[in-house]
Amino acid sequence: MEQVFPYKITVKLPSDVEIIPTIRKFVSETLVACGFSTKFAFRSEIIIDEICNNAISYGSGGDTEKEIELSCEIYADRMEMLVKDHGGSQIHTERLKDAMNKNKLELPIEYENVRLGLEIVKMLSETIEFKVDENNVTSIHAVRRREDAVSQAS
Repeated sequence: MEQVFPYKITVKLPSDVEIIPTIRKFVSETLVACGFSTKFAFRSEIIIDEICNNAISYGSGGDTEKEIELSCEIYADRMEMLVKDHGGSQIHTERLKDAMNKNKLELPIEYENVRLGLEIVKMLSETIEFKVDENNVTSIHAVRRREDAVSQAS
């Protein structure tokens, strides 16, 4: 069966970390079904896990009444992920803005006990973009390019 690209998955998730393994596995299996390697799918799972965990932990503050939104667009040569949270606390969004402005994701020493985990996302992604709007809603857009040669056009 021939794949038609782009293939798009969009889900709204309750702000509960327990749901993340199911979603990342679904996206991983979809990538494999679209002809991506299991290695690519596994590494994409790591990105989804980190970004969704951050959105839930910092963007929604663990409030299970809030939602996050995950959108994945799968092309023949890449996958693009976009995660939007509900709007986090001022301190978390200020830390993220500061990291974005410095073009680095390391945490200041006083925050070393707080896990952001975005360095791994940065390492596994071709590009990563952050936006924080006036309501402290954070959007993280990551692009992961296929490593192997592709005969299909995007």
